[in-house]
Amino acid sequence: MAAPVAGFVQLPTDAGNTGKKVRTQTRVVGADTVHEHHFVPISVRKIDGLYYATSAVLSSQAAAHNQTTTAHAWLELPVGGTKRARLRDIFTTWTLGAAVGADVTALYRGLVVARFTFTGTASGAIITPAKRSSLDVANVANLRTASTGMTVTAGALAFTLLQFGFIDWTAVVTSGAPATFTQHENGPGKWDPAAEDDFLDFGPGEGIVFYQPDAGATTFRMVLSATWDEYDNA
Repeated sequence: MAAPVAGFVQLPTDAGNTGKKVRTQTRVVGADTVHEHHFVPISVRKIDGLYYATSAVLSSQAAAHNQTTTAHAWLELPVGGTKRARLRDIFTTWTLGAAVGADVTALYRGLVVARFTFTGTASGAIITPAKRSSLDVANVANLRTASTGMTVTAGALAFTLLQFGFIDWTAVVTSGAPATFTQHENGPGKWDPAAEDDFLDFGPGEGIVFYQPDAGATTFRMVLSATWDEYDNA
C-alpha cells in the first residue's frame, strides 16, 4: 500500500468575515503553507481545584472496620452544595510495625475503597490537603479521620488493596524478612486513571470511605495518599 500524500482543501477568501474565529496553527507542507486545527485537551468539566492529601501513619487493625463509624478515613462532600468531586488517585505504602515473634500467615483486605452516603454535618478531624495551585479555590470536600456528625449509609465497594499477609518468621534467619511494601489498586504504578470517565465521582451528601473490612494482624503500618478534584455542577 502506498504511503499517504500530503494535501489540502482550499477555502474561499475570508476577507471581511466578521464571524466566529477558529484557532489554527500553520505549517509548511511542500510548497504550501496550510492551516491545522489547534487542539488543547481540556476537561469538559469546569474544574475549580485539584487537591492532594496524605494521612498520618495508620495501623492495621485486629478487628474489622464497620465503614460507618470506624474506618481509616472518609472523603465527604457536604450536604446542600452545588459542587461535585472526583477521586482521581490513591496510593498506599505499607511497612512492618513493631517486631513480632509469631508468623503472619493470614491474607486479608488491608484497605477497601467504597462509596457512602450520609446525612448531617461532618465535624470529625480533617486532614488538610495541599492545593495544586495557589490560584485554586479552597476545597469543599474534606478528608476526615472520624465520621462524627455524619450518619453514614454504606455503599458499594469500588476496589480493594490486599494486605501482604504471609511472613514466615521462623525462616527469617535463612531467608530474611521484607521490610517495606508499596501497594495500589491496579498493579505496578499507582492507581491513576488516564480517562476522567474512570474517576470515582460523588456529589453533596456522598463520599468515599477508606477502611479495613477484615480482621487482621496489627503487624503493619500504612500511609494513605489521595488526590481529588472538584467541579461546579450548578
